[in-house]
Amino acid sequence: MIIDVNAWTGPWPALVNVPYDVASVRSSLHAYGVERIFMAPLAAAWSANPHLCNRVVFEAADAYADIIPVPVIDPTLPTWPAELEKAAGHRTVRMIKLMPSYGRYGLDAVDELFEEAARANLVVTVQIRIDDPRRHHPLAMVPDVPAGDVAEAAKRHPNLKLVMGGASAATLREFAAQVRDLPDLYADTSQVDGVDSVKMLVDAGIGGKLLFGSHAPVFMPAAAMARVLNDLPDDAAVGIMKDNAAGLLRA
Repeated sequence: MIIDVNAWTGPWPALVNVPYDVASVRSSLHAYGVERIFMAPLAAAWSANPHLCNRVVFEAADAYADIIPVPVIDPTLPTWPAELEKAAGHRTVRMIKLMPSYGRYGLDAVDELFEEAARANLVVTVQIRIDDPRRHHPLAMVPDVPAGDVAEAAKRHPNLKLVMGGASAATLREFAAQVRDLPDLYADTSQVDGVDSVKMLVDAGIGGKLLFGSHAPVFMPAAAMARVLNDLPDDAAVGIMKDNAAGLLRA
């Protein structure tokens, strides 16, 4: 079984002739053996109210047993406690997602949400980036969330399970010690590209903290698979593709 912790559905400016509806994304991942799909709404990034975008992933979970919704929570909105409560009460939600760079907030302002998420036993993914900065429109340059801020949040909230979503290979190499040493800090592989990039992170001692993420439909699932399966021994690959996420997300 393969578990994908970072899949999406919905429109994205850089997607041209790439189907992004739920059924198409699901089919593209099934073609490579993915059996558990943690799916978030891409439209939430540019929405004035990301909470309204969560409906599509809740409906996807109703339609398909292998899709687990990952609702986006915006702590700048007064409705965030209700949206978090909805997520916590859903029968399959295990993880929520924050997009600080798009919501224009810092993680030092999210402590109350972090505390509530930990109390509800929800994993929180902080999306470091969604797209490669080289593909950003010049009038829509969105900076990465500082990975150090995620590490500091993990230190402040030792009972919270945090995931760095979409961090680059260079970023994860820089923060490998924090990912390794903070017991509930993890990272996905969705934007860990480059020759031997995942292998170098495993060699740095964080193989047990890496979670497979395809970043479909923004990126092709085949590339995400190859950078794990081609460069690692079977036991390390199985950990990243399945076991680490299964333990974290009870998937």
